[in-house]
Amino acid sequence: KDSPGQGTAFLRTRLNAAFQPAEKISAFIQLQDSRLYGSEPNTLADTHNVDLHQAYFTVEDLFINKLRLKSGRFESSYGAERLIGTAGWHNVGQAFNGSVLRYRVSEKLDIDSFGAQLIHQVDPANLKNTGRYLAGLYATYRPKETHHLDFYAISEFNRKKTVKDEPYLTRATLGAYDKGKLDCPINSNNALDYEVEVAAQLGKRHNPADGQRQDIRAFMLTASIGYTLDTAQKPRLAVGYDYLSGQDADDEDYKVFDTLYADNHKFYGFMDYFVDIPVDTGGSGLQDVMAKLQIVPHKKLTLKADVHHFLSAKKVDDENSYGQEVDLTAVYRYHKALGFTLGVSVFAPGELMKAKFGGNDDVAAWSYFMTTANF
Repeated sequence: KDSPGQGTAFLRTRLNAAFQPAEKISAFIQLQDSRLYGSEPNTLADTHNVDLHQAYFTVEDLFINKLRLKSGRFESSYGAERLIGTAGWHNVGQAFNGSVLRYRVSEKLDIDSFGAQLIHQVDPANLKNTGRYLAGLYATYRPKETHHLDFYAISEFNRKKTVKDEPYLTRATLGAYDKGKLDCPINSNNALDYEVEVAAQLGKRHNPADGQRQDIRAFMLTASIGYTLDTAQKPRLAVGYDYLSGQDADDEDYKVFDTLYADNHKFYGFMDYFVDIPVDTGGSGLQDVMAKLQIVPHKKLTLKADVHHFLSAKKVDDENSYGQEVDLTAVYRYHKALGFTLGVSVFAPGELMKAKFGGNDDVAAWSYFMTTANF
Protein backbone atom coordinates (compact mmCIF):
# COMPACT_ATOMS: atom_id res chain seq x y z
CA LYS A 1 0.00 0.00 0.00
CA ASP A 2 1.10 3.56 -0.57
CA SER A 3 2.49 5.46 2.35
CA PRO A 4 0.52 8.50 3.63
CA GLY A 5 0.65 11.48 1.32
CA GLN A 6 1.49 9.48 -1.76
CA GLY A 7 -0.88 8.81 -4.66
CA THR A 8 -0.77 6.37 -7.52
CA ALA A 9 -2.75 6.70 -10.75
CA PHE A 10 -3.44 3.74 -13.02
CA LEU A 11 -4.84 3.77 -16.53
CA ARG A 12 -6.36 0.77 -18.29
CA THR A 13 -7.55 1.17 -21.86
CA ARG A 14 -9.28 -1.57 -23.86
CA LEU A 15 -10.20 -1.59 -27.53
CA ASN A 16 -12.65 -4.27 -28.67
CA ALA A 17 -13.43 -5.65 -32.09
CA ALA A 18 -16.13 -8.25 -32.84
CA PHE A 19 -16.58 -10.17 -36.09
CA GLN A 20 -19.17 -12.59 -37.45
CA PRO A 21 -17.96 -14.15 -40.72
CA ALA A 22 -20.80 -16.69 -40.75
CA GLU A 23 -24.16 -17.18 -39.06
CA LYS A 24 -22.86 -19.42 -36.27
CA ILE A 25 -19.21 -18.37 -36.22
CA SER A 26 -17.93 -15.27 -34.44
CA ALA A 27 -14.65 -13.82 -33.18
CA PHE A 28 -13.62 -11.28 -30.57
CA ILE A 29 -10.34 -9.38 -30.15
CA GLN A 30 -9.47 -7.09 -27.23
CA LEU A 31 -6.30 -5.02 -27.12
CA GLN A 32 -5.28 -3.60 -23.77
CA ASP A 33 -2.87 -0.95 -22.54
CA SER A 34 -2.20 -0.97 -18.77
CA ARG A 35 0.10 1.67 -17.33
CA LEU A 36 1.04 3.59 -14.23
CA TYR A 37 1.10 7.40 -14.43
CA GLY A 38 4.63 8.71 -14.20
CA SER A 39 6.30 5.38 -14.90
CA GLU A 40 7.73 6.56 -18.22
CA PRO A 41 11.18 8.19 -17.91
CA ASN A 42 9.99 11.14 -19.99
CA THR A 43 7.10 12.31 -22.14
CA LEU A 44 8.70 10.87 -25.30
CA ALA A 45 9.22 7.37 -23.91
CA ASP A 46 7.37 4.27 -25.15
CA THR A 47 6.93 1.64 -22.45
CA HIS A 48 5.38 -1.03 -24.74
CA ASN A 49 2.37 -1.73 -22.50
CA VAL A 50 -0.01 -2.94 -25.20
CA ASP A 51 -1.05 -6.56 -24.85
CA LEU A 52 -3.53 -8.95 -26.43
CA HIS A 53 -5.90 -9.40 -23.50
CA GLN A 54 -8.48 -11.51 -25.35
CA ALA A 55 -8.61 -13.12 -28.78
CA TYR A 56 -10.99 -16.02 -29.34
CA PHE A 57 -13.55 -17.47 -31.70
CA THR A 58 -16.85 -19.21 -31.00
CA VAL A 59 -18.81 -21.75 -33.00
CA GLU A 60 -22.46 -22.45 -32.26
CA ASP A 61 -23.98 -25.91 -32.86
CA LEU A 62 -20.58 -27.46 -33.50
CA PHE A 63 -21.18 -30.87 -35.15
CA ILE A 64 -24.31 -31.36 -33.02
CA ASN A 65 -27.13 -29.08 -31.95
CA LYS A 66 -26.62 -27.00 -28.78
CA LEU A 67 -22.85 -27.58 -28.57
CA ARG A 68 -20.81 -24.36 -28.41
CA LEU A 69 -17.02 -24.03 -28.71
CA LYS A 70 -14.95 -21.08 -27.48
CA SER A 71 -11.22 -21.27 -28.14
CA GLY A 72 -8.29 -18.87 -27.83
CA ARG A 73 -7.43 -16.36 -25.09
CA PHE A 74 -10.38 -15.22 -23.00
CA GLU A 75 -11.65 -14.10 -19.61
CA SER A 76 -13.45 -16.77 -17.63
CA SER A 77 -15.95 -16.41 -14.80
CA TYR A 78 -17.84 -19.11 -12.89
CA GLY A 79 -20.28 -18.84 -10.02
CA ALA A 80 -19.47 -16.03 -7.61
CA GLU A 81 -15.84 -15.97 -8.84
CA ARG A 82 -14.50 -17.44 -5.60
CA LEU A 83 -12.38 -19.89 -7.61
CA ILE A 84 -12.27 -18.66 -11.23
CA GLY A 85 -12.88 -15.01 -12.06
CA THR A 86 -11.86 -12.08 -14.23
CA ALA A 87 -10.09 -10.08 -11.47
CA GLY A 88 -11.55 -6.95 -13.04
CA TRP A 89 -10.24 -4.67 -10.28
CA HIS A 90 -6.67 -5.50 -11.27
CA ASN A 91 -5.21 -3.07 -13.79
CA VAL A 92 -4.42 -5.97 -16.15
CA GLY A 93 -7.19 -8.46 -15.42
CA GLN A 94 -7.10 -12.23 -15.74
CA ALA A 95 -7.31 -14.25 -18.95
CA PHE A 96 -6.79 -17.91 -19.84
CA ASN A 97 -5.39 -19.61 -22.94
CA GLY A 98 -7.54 -22.61 -23.75
CA SER A 99 -10.96 -23.83 -24.87
CA VAL A 100 -14.46 -24.25 -23.49
CA LEU A 101 -17.12 -26.64 -24.77
CA ARG A 102 -20.61 -25.76 -23.55
CA TYR A 103 -23.50 -28.15 -24.05
CA ARG A 104 -26.99 -26.79 -23.43
CA VAL A 105 -28.84 -29.82 -22.15
CA SER A 106 -32.02 -27.75 -21.78
CA GLU A 107 -33.10 -24.17 -21.21
CA LYS A 108 -32.38 -24.76 -17.52
CA LEU A 109 -29.10 -26.71 -17.64
CA ASP A 110 -25.67 -25.92 -19.15
CA ILE A 111 -22.55 -28.05 -18.81
CA ASP A 112 -19.09 -26.60 -19.52
CA SER A 113 -15.96 -28.61 -20.17
CA PHE A 114 -12.84 -26.45 -20.18
CA GLY A 115 -9.08 -26.70 -20.36
CA ALA A 116 -6.22 -24.19 -20.31
CA GLN A 117 -2.43 -24.13 -20.26
CA LEU A 118 -1.36 -21.73 -17.50
CA ILE A 119 2.44 -21.90 -17.59
CA HIS A 120 4.90 -23.26 -20.14
CA GLN A 121 7.94 -24.46 -18.20
CA VAL A 122 11.14 -25.62 -19.86
CA ASP A 123 13.39 -28.20 -18.18
CA PRO A 124 16.47 -28.90 -20.37
CA ALA A 125 17.04 -32.16 -18.49
CA ASN A 126 13.57 -33.45 -19.29
CA LEU A 127 11.64 -31.93 -22.18
CA LYS A 128 8.47 -33.71 -21.05
CA ASN A 129 8.71 -31.87 -17.72
CA THR A 130 6.80 -28.82 -18.93
CA GLY A 131 3.57 -27.02 -18.27
CA ARG A 132 0.93 -26.24 -15.70
CA TYR A 133 -2.63 -27.00 -16.74
CA LEU A 134 -6.19 -26.32 -15.61
CA ALA A 135 -9.21 -28.40 -16.62
CA GLY A 136 -12.69 -28.96 -15.33
CA LEU A 137 -16.42 -29.53 -15.62
CA TYR A 138 -18.94 -26.91 -14.52
CA ALA A 139 -22.71 -27.47 -14.55
CA THR A 140 -25.24 -24.67 -14.01
CA TYR A 141 -28.87 -25.51 -13.30
CA ARG A 142 -31.49 -22.72 -13.32
CA PRO A 143 -34.81 -24.09 -12.05
CA LYS A 144 -36.25 -20.57 -12.17
CA GLU A 145 -35.17 -17.04 -13.00
CA THR A 146 -34.30 -16.14 -9.40
CA HIS A 147 -32.33 -19.27 -8.55
CA HIS A 148 -29.39 -21.25 -9.87
CA LEU A 149 -27.45 -24.22 -8.56
CA ASP A 150 -23.93 -25.07 -9.76
CA PHE A 151 -21.77 -28.18 -9.42
CA TYR A 152 -18.13 -28.30 -10.43
CA ALA A 153 -14.94 -30.34 -10.57
CA ILE A 154 -11.71 -28.44 -11.26
CA SER A 155 -8.35 -30.13 -11.81
CA GLU A 156 -4.84 -28.63 -11.72
CA PHE A 157 -1.73 -30.40 -12.90
CA ASN A 158 1.85 -29.14 -12.76
CA ARG A 159 4.28 -31.45 -14.57
CA LYS A 160 7.37 -29.90 -13.00
CA LYS A 161 9.37 -32.64 -11.23
CA THR A 162 10.77 -31.76 -7.80
CA VAL A 163 10.49 -35.35 -6.54
CA LYS A 164 11.67 -38.13 -8.90
CA ASP A 165 8.87 -39.32 -11.19
CA GLU A 166 6.29 -37.22 -9.33
CA PRO A 167 4.62 -34.01 -10.63
CA TYR A 168 4.85 -30.87 -8.50
CA LEU A 169 1.07 -30.61 -8.05
CA THR A 170 -2.03 -32.68 -8.74
CA ARG A 171 -5.10 -31.13 -7.14
CA ALA A 172 -8.84 -31.52 -7.60
CA THR A 173 -11.40 -29.01 -6.30
CA LEU A 174 -14.95 -30.36 -5.98
CA GLY A 175 -17.83 -28.16 -4.94
CA ALA A 176 -21.30 -26.68 -5.26
CA TYR A 177 -22.64 -23.13 -5.41
CA ASP A 178 -26.23 -22.11 -4.71
CA LYS A 179 -27.69 -18.63 -5.12
CA GLY A 180 -31.27 -17.48 -5.11
CA LYS A 181 -34.09 -15.32 -3.78
CA LEU A 182 -36.84 -16.24 -1.34
CA ASP A 183 -40.30 -14.84 -0.76
CA CYS A 184 -40.63 -13.02 2.53
CA PRO A 185 -43.85 -13.01 4.61
CA ILE A 186 -43.71 -9.23 4.97
CA ASN A 187 -42.53 -8.56 1.41
CA SER A 188 -43.53 -10.79 -1.49
CA ASN A 189 -41.05 -9.30 -3.99
CA ASN A 190 -38.23 -11.80 -3.34
CA ALA A 191 -36.82 -9.53 -0.64
CA LEU A 192 -34.59 -12.23 0.84
CA ASP A 193 -31.54 -13.41 -1.07
CA TYR A 194 -28.95 -16.01 -0.11
CA GLU A 195 -25.67 -17.44 -1.35
CA VAL A 196 -23.89 -20.63 -0.28
CA GLU A 197 -20.76 -22.32 -1.59
CA VAL A 198 -18.90 -25.38 -0.33
CA ALA A 199 -15.75 -26.91 -1.83
CA ALA A 200 -13.15 -29.54 -0.97
CA GLN A 201 -9.61 -29.92 -2.30
CA LEU A 202 -7.86 -33.27 -2.64
CA GLY A 203 -4.60 -34.37 -4.23
CA LYS A 204 -0.85 -34.26 -3.71
CA ARG A 205 1.75 -31.49 -3.74
CA HIS A 206 5.46 -30.88 -3.31
CA ASN A 207 6.22 -29.80 0.25
CA PRO A 208 8.98 -27.14 0.05
CA ALA A 209 9.77 -27.65 3.77
CA ASP A 210 11.16 -31.17 3.36
CA GLY A 211 11.05 -31.77 -0.41
CA GLN A 212 8.62 -34.68 -0.08
CA ARG A 213 5.12 -35.38 -1.38
CA GLN A 214 2.22 -34.22 0.77
CA ASP A 215 -1.48 -35.14 0.69
CA ILE A 216 -3.93 -32.27 0.17
CA ARG A 217 -7.01 -32.17 2.42
CA ALA A 218 -8.65 -28.72 2.49
CA PHE A 219 -12.09 -27.15 2.32
CA MET A 220 -14.04 -23.90 1.95
CA LEU A 221 -17.44 -22.90 3.32
CA THR A 222 -19.20 -19.61 2.58
CA ALA A 223 -22.74 -18.44 3.34
CA SER A 224 -24.59 -15.13 3.31
CA ILE A 225 -28.15 -13.86 3.51
CA GLY A 226 -29.50 -10.43 2.62
CA TYR A 227 -32.73 -8.48 2.85
CA THR A 228 -33.85 -5.62 0.59
CA LEU A 229 -36.66 -3.25 1.54
CA ASP A 230 -39.23 -2.57 -1.18
CA THR A 231 -38.78 1.20 -1.25
CA ALA A 232 -37.40 3.70 -3.75
CA GLN A 233 -34.03 3.78 -1.95
CA LYS A 234 -33.75 -0.04 -2.00
CA PRO A 235 -31.84 -0.34 1.30
CA ARG A 236 -30.21 -3.77 1.59
CA LEU A 237 -28.50 -5.42 4.53
CA ALA A 238 -26.53 -8.65 4.21
CA VAL A 239 -24.53 -10.70 6.68
CA GLY A 240 -22.19 -13.56 5.88
CA TYR A 241 -19.41 -15.87 6.96
CA ASP A 242 -16.49 -17.37 5.01
CA TYR A 243 -14.20 -20.15 6.20
CA LEU A 244 -11.06 -21.17 4.32
CA SER A 245 -9.25 -24.01 6.07
CA GLY A 246 -5.67 -23.71 7.28
CA GLN A 247 -3.11 -25.91 8.99
CA ASP A 248 -0.99 -26.18 12.09
CA ALA A 249 2.79 -26.31 11.80
CA ASP A 250 2.89 -30.03 12.71
CA ASP A 251 0.15 -31.21 10.32
CA GLU A 252 1.33 -33.96 8.00
CA ASP A 253 -1.34 -33.25 5.36
CA TYR A 254 -1.64 -29.95 3.52
CA LYS A 255 -4.90 -28.52 4.88
CA VAL A 256 -4.71 -25.02 3.40
CA PHE A 257 -7.50 -24.12 0.99
CA ASP A 258 -6.24 -22.41 -2.17
CA THR A 259 -8.68 -20.03 -3.89
CA LEU A 260 -7.09 -20.80 -7.29
CA TYR A 261 -7.86 -18.02 -9.79
CA ALA A 262 -10.48 -16.16 -7.79
CA ASP A 263 -11.44 -12.50 -7.72
CA ASN A 264 -10.68 -12.16 -4.00
CA HIS A 265 -10.74 -8.36 -4.06
CA LYS A 266 -14.53 -8.26 -3.99
CA PHE A 267 -14.79 -10.72 -1.08
CA TYR A 268 -12.07 -10.10 1.50
CA GLY A 269 -11.83 -6.35 1.84
CA PHE A 270 -10.99 -3.69 -0.73
CA MET A 271 -7.59 -2.98 0.84
CA ASP A 272 -6.41 -6.32 -0.59
CA TYR A 273 -4.65 -7.70 2.46
CA PHE A 274 -6.10 -11.11 1.55
CA VAL A 275 -6.08 -11.08 -2.23
CA ASP A 276 -3.50 -13.88 -2.67
CA ILE A 277 -4.69 -16.85 -0.63
CA PRO A 278 -3.02 -18.83 0.90
CA VAL A 279 0.13 -16.68 0.61
CA ASP A 280 -1.40 -13.70 2.44
CA THR A 281 -2.51 -15.89 5.36
CA GLY A 282 0.77 -17.78 5.71
CA GLY A 283 -1.09 -21.07 5.49
CA SER A 284 -3.19 -20.35 8.59
CA GLY A 285 -6.49 -20.10 6.70
CA LEU A 286 -9.06 -17.35 6.91
CA GLN A 287 -12.39 -16.62 8.58
CA ASP A 288 -14.36 -13.55 7.54
CA VAL A 289 -17.42 -12.39 9.47
CA MET A 290 -19.01 -9.64 7.40
CA ALA A 291 -21.93 -7.22 7.20
CA LYS A 292 -22.81 -5.19 4.11
CA LEU A 293 -25.20 -2.26 3.74
CA GLN A 294 -26.29 -0.68 0.46
CA ILE A 295 -28.71 2.15 -0.32
CA VAL A 296 -29.71 4.09 -3.46
CA PRO A 297 -30.56 7.63 -2.31
CA HIS A 298 -30.78 8.81 -5.94
CA LYS A 299 -31.33 6.90 -9.16
CA LYS A 300 -27.77 7.75 -10.21
CA LEU A 301 -26.07 7.27 -6.83
CA THR A 302 -25.39 4.08 -4.85
CA LEU A 303 -23.78 4.09 -1.40
CA LYS A 304 -22.21 0.99 0.18
CA ALA A 305 -20.63 0.13 3.52
CA ASP A 306 -18.87 -3.21 4.15
CA VAL A 307 -17.54 -4.32 7.55
CA HIS A 308 -15.18 -7.31 7.93
CA HIS A 309 -13.85 -9.09 11.00
CA PHE A 310 -10.91 -11.25 9.89
CA LEU A 311 -9.63 -14.26 11.82
CA SER A 312 -7.27 -17.07 10.97
CA ALA A 313 -8.70 -20.60 10.73
CA LYS A 314 -5.80 -21.94 12.82
CA LYS A 315 -4.26 -20.11 15.74
CA VAL A 316 -0.69 -18.87 15.52
CA ASP A 317 1.03 -18.54 18.91
CA ASP A 318 -2.44 -18.63 20.53
CA GLU A 319 -3.60 -15.68 18.42
CA ASN A 320 -6.11 -15.70 15.56
CA SER A 321 -7.10 -12.06 14.97
CA TYR A 322 -6.07 -10.40 11.71
CA GLY A 323 -8.14 -7.31 12.35
CA GLN A 324 -11.17 -5.37 11.19
CA GLU A 325 -11.77 -3.50 7.94
CA VAL A 326 -14.43 -0.97 6.92
CA ASP A 327 -14.96 -0.15 3.23
CA LEU A 328 -17.10 2.84 2.22
CA THR A 329 -18.00 3.20 -1.47
CA ALA A 330 -19.99 5.72 -3.51
CA VAL A 331 -20.87 4.92 -7.12
CA TYR A 332 -22.28 7.72 -9.30
CA ARG A 333 -23.61 6.96 -12.78
CA TYR A 334 -23.20 10.31 -14.54
CA HIS A 335 -24.27 8.83 -17.88
CA LYS A 336 -24.81 5.33 -19.23
CA ALA A 337 -21.35 5.66 -20.79
CA LEU A 338 -19.59 7.34 -17.85
CA GLY A 339 -19.40 6.54 -14.15
CA PHE A 340 -17.41 7.57 -11.08
CA THR A 341 -16.47 5.58 -7.97
CA LEU A 342 -15.09 6.96 -4.71
CA GLY A 343 -13.85 4.60 -2.00
CA VAL A 344 -12.45 5.06 1.51
CA SER A 345 -11.23 2.15 3.66
CA VAL A 346 -9.66 1.71 7.09
CA PHE A 347 -8.07 -1.37 8.65
CA ALA A 348 -7.51 -1.86 12.39
CA PRO A 349 -4.84 -4.58 12.77
CA GLY A 350 -5.17 -7.53 15.12
CA GLU A 351 -2.28 -9.40 16.71
CA LEU A 352 -1.49 -11.51 13.62
CA MET A 353 -1.37 -8.49 11.34
CA LYS A 354 0.77 -6.58 13.82
CA ALA A 355 3.24 -9.47 13.86
CA LYS A 356 3.25 -9.61 10.06
CA PHE A 357 4.25 -5.95 9.84
CA GLY A 358 6.94 -6.02 12.51
CA GLY A 359 4.82 -4.92 15.46
CA ASN A 360 3.25 -1.94 13.69
CA ASP A 361 -0.21 -1.41 15.21
CA ASP A 362 -1.17 1.76 13.29
CA VAL A 363 -4.63 1.92 11.76
CA ALA A 364 -4.21 1.85 7.97
CA ALA A 365 -6.25 4.17 5.74
CA TRP A 366 -6.68 4.07 1.99
CA SER A 367 -8.79 5.91 -0.56
CA TYR A 368 -9.27 5.90 -4.31
CA PHE A 369 -11.20 7.61 -7.09
CA MET A 370 -12.04 5.76 -10.31
CA THR A 371 -13.53 6.86 -13.61
CA THR A 372 -15.02 4.32 -15.99
CA ALA A 373 -15.92 5.22 -19.57
CA ASN A 374 -17.54 2.78 -21.99
CA PHE A 375 -18.40 3.67 -25.57
